Amino acid sequence: MFSLRMFNRAMQSLGSVKAVGIMLVGAAILSCSPKLDWRTVNTERLGYTALFPEKPKQAERNLPYAGLELQQTLEVVQIDDAIMSITTIAVPSSINAQAGALLEQVQKAILQSANALQTQPMKHPSQYVIAGPSRSKGLAEDYLFEIQNPSGKRWMRVRWIMRPDGEGGSRIYQQSLLILAPANAKVFQSELTAEKWDPFFDEFRVQ
Repeated sequence: MFSLRMFNRAMQSLGSVKAVGIMLVGAAILSCSPKLDWRTVNTERLGYTALFPEKPKQAERNLPYAGLELQQTLEVVQIDDAIMSITTIAVPSSINAQAGALLEQVQKAILQSANALQTQPMKHPSQYVIAGPSRSKGLAEDYLFEIQNPSGKRWMRVRWIMRPDGEGGSRIYQQSLLILAPANAKVFQSELTAEKWDPFFDEFRVQ
């Protein structure tokens, strides 16, 4: 069963980033918006290329599921008030038929942890890049919601993508953006979908 505490220890090792759940931050986060210096991070063994504003830190662990230990990898960056992460779960061919059910568990667990099921998340249409000379686009749906926790309000944008791994299995990707919630709640959607985040989401490239 998917656990929201799976990356607590790994996240706590990332300096000022401390996990409460999978991406709920208890450390103080600055409210300024820096100029983002995007660079390409090629994670070939995980089947994707992404743009991050600095070199991400990485953590791995095994996820018990269906009698197996699935490899799960986290890449994460914190830039002042923004935390960007990509989580990858490798589903082997022997249980690939259960990949869809695992994806549903991951989605439900994240939304429950954020109390997003009590307040319906907003959905934002988005896209990602499929590797190849044509750079064709895959369609995705991002979830936008507010997180309530003792350290204060956070806003989160998250998407899930499932792709074949070329060996009969699948990879489940979770892309997340977590920011400190401004006092003015009217900017909720516009801040989470601001153009400055487009490189991270729109240029995510999968095999």
